[in-house]
Amino acid sequence: MTSKSESSLSRIVVSLALLVLGGTLVGVGWRIPSRFKSVPRSVIHEAGARSNSLIELTQEAIAEEDAGLASLIIDAGKLAGLEDVAASEERLALMKRDNPHLARWGAWDPFLEAALDNVPIEDYSSQPGMLGVALAKPCRESLRGLLENSRDPMVRDLLETGGFTTYKRLFPVHSVSGRPLEATLLSLGILVQGDRLNPSLKRELRNAIADARASGDVASLEDFYLDSLSLARTLDFGQLKALFATIENLNTASRLRYAFHRRADALPLIYVSALIAEDPVQVMDYLGLFGDEGVEALRVAAGYGVDAVRMLVREQLPLEEGSGTLRVSKFESFLISFSLQNPSLSLGLKYLFYFIGAFFVFWATSGFNRYYRESSPPLLASVKRLFVSLASVVVLIILSEPYLAGGGDAQGYTFKFVVPVLAQVDGETIIVETEPTASMEPATLLSISFFFILQILVYLICLLKVRQVDKEALDSLVKLKLMENEENLFDSGLYVGIAGTCISLVLQVLGLIDANLLAAYSSNLFGILCVAIVKIRLVRPYKSKLILESQDQLIALSAKGDPA
Repeated sequence: MTSKSESSLSRIVVSLALLVLGGTLVGVGWRIPSRFKSVPRSVIHEAGARSNSLIELTQEAIAEEDAGLASLIIDAGKLAGLEDVAASEERLALMKRDNPHLARWGAWDPFLEAALDNVPIEDYSSQPGMLGVALAKPCRESLRGLLENSRDPMVRDLLETGGFTTYKRLFPVHSVSGRPLEATLLSLGILVQGDRLNPSLKRELRNAIADARASGDVASLEDFYLDSLSLARTLDFGQLKALFATIENLNTASRLRYAFHRRADALPLIYVSALIAEDPVQVMDYLGLFGDEGVEALRVAAGYGVDAVRMLVREQLPLEEGSGTLRVSKFESFLISFSLQNPSLSLGLKYLFYFIGAFFVFWATSGFNRYYRESSPPLLASVKRLFVSLASVVVLIILSEPYLAGGGDAQGYTFKFVVPVLAQVDGETIIVETEPTASMEPATLLSISFFFILQILVYLICLLKVRQVDKEALDSLVKLKLMENEENLFDSGLYVGIAGTCISLVLQVLGLIDANLLAAYSSNLFGILCVAIVKIRLVRPYKSKLILESQDQLIALSAKGDPA
């Protein structure tokens, strides 16, 4: 009796130890930041803390006398919630006051100074940006006089396109309404003359000009001029210079123009993010995926630092919901740093801890109710724990990755065409193109794969149960009765399938996951197939074998029951 009590006590102690160990592993796995379907704010904050802030970028821009760039960075810092911008604003205001031309141009340029040295600021146009400089008649005449004498063949080719008569939305330079096109060409010409264009963009523009001259089709060239006109109306020369140095193709200019138009309130943030990323395409792709939520994510990342923005747009993942900077322990700080440097390894460790921890927890719970369970072979018991542990891991992954169950509610920007004009407009012309696709969402594939794996485990459990009965040293009739007693187990695939479908539909109705009938009903389908395979290919042949082995006993029992 004492030995039995000691055995029971030791089993409880072992179960408690396994329970604590499993819970600890699950807790550690939960605390490991991972970049799977979202980027944790803690990791973004850690990345930004190791790099320059927007304040430091502002100071560098002021030191280099890039007044326009410094102004946009300050505005982006305000949007990001930075509080240390007052000193930089004062320095910038002092610089602009001492140099009015620098304030209007945004940055000094030798060719711009050579052309406009004798044009007073009072003669500039009232239009904002570089357009206000290039649109006024004295400025246009001075800029044209400089560029017409340029030895750069591309500058000459650029000015010649102003005489094309096949434009659909712009007017030739020599016409009465040709000022916008001329101002655009002069702005681009100054950039080309000073070698301010990205080499890739310069090649594509040169090819577009050559194609237009050869074929007369100016569609792509006109689109670029319209985009440049819109950007020139929004940005000064210094800001244009910095931006066009990073733009690699004509399409990127169009996407940037649309983003500035769509979110004029966040223009400084989008502009600065495009410069920080060193590839505006990444920022445009990010906004194309997440839209307004992407702008908010850029705002948070910009408040953390330069590398935070670069990491966010490089990962192309939404920002994890939650509070910003949190106080963390030394252990959590180590986990964050480890995840930042080893994203794949940290993700693998996270899910491994989930699995091992859940396995230990369910192993521990089996020790508390040992007397109320039937004895099972170690292999069958391990498969059962594996089944429950895998299901628990999937639940933990979904809970820790809020963007995994559904595709997310973020509505990305569909980059559209907007005709830029010199006055404010109330609407825009929208061209939306959709392409049919046969691809399936990752969340749908994950759900279907999960339900399929569950049914495989159910089949393995049924298979092991049949083998357990077969290995018992019992009479065939007793084995037949045991098989009949396990009918509920053999139907468990159907129960699991129905449960998966019901849970999926309930979560969809509650709005916790995106509506997806394919993923929901796949659980029921797999359950039906699993039960059919178990009963037809596994249970029925074995029962037939037992009936044949015990036919003599069955005949004898029938004879005893015969009243004759």
